Amino acid sequence: MSRSFGERNVTAAGTVDRNLSRIIGTATGLIAINILAMLALSYVPPVVGLGAALFGNFFIGIAAFAVTVGGGSWVASKGTQRGSLPLAGVGVTLTQLGYALFGATALGLAAASLRVPAIGISVVVTAAITAAVAYVVFTTDRNFSSWQSYSFYLFVGGFVLGAAGYFVSPALIVVASLVFFAAFVVSLTYEIWAVKQDRYASDLRNAIGIYVAVMGVFVNVLVWVLRILSLLSE
Repeated sequence: MSRSFGERNVTAAGTVDRNLSRIIGTATGLIAINILAMLALSYVPPVVGLGAALFGNFFIGIAAFAVTVGGGSWVASKGTQRGSLPLAGVGVTLTQLGYALFGATALGLAAASLRVPAIGISVVVTAAITAAVAYVVFTTDRNFSSWQSYSFYLFVGGFVLGAAGYFVSPALIVVASLVFFAAFVVSLTYEIWAVKQDRYASDLRNAIGIYVAVMGVFVNVLVWVLRILSLLSE
């Protein structure tokens, strides 16, 4: 794996030379591209229609999200491990597609006048959450290594609650959405801790991990912001 791809040098002291600016810059760029893509696609009726058909059903929506975002994240991680930029690119593209489709659907089903304000508010809230998590991680000595597993358990729990809600009570689906939100916050905590601890040798791997987690937080916040703004505009 070449240095340009993100592999870091080991110093004479045996520590990893982490490039925080590269990690933050790459993650921020991926997030910005994804948000702009979902906003642009929200004005394309066929895309919004496709998203509504997929995410209108809990099980189909979960499957679509898992294949695109989950699958893309996995492929991108494998690409960084193997030193294959094209493979990592395929994974990132797939993840971008999943988030863009989900976000475009949420935005497209809302009034056009609410879309930009909703994105602006969601960006601020997500940035505040990310900053708070980063502050906690970098100012404490707590070990967050197990939080990757915790996020997985929360995702499974959210799926179980949502599935039960589909057959029993829609209120459980709302609770499931909160659990999914918590899962992404927990995942974000782990990813930031991984950067602090030099858990992975690739800056690109770190950037992609943070990007996926932050976007997960963002789309969950976006859905709630759109709901609140829609209620207020009635």
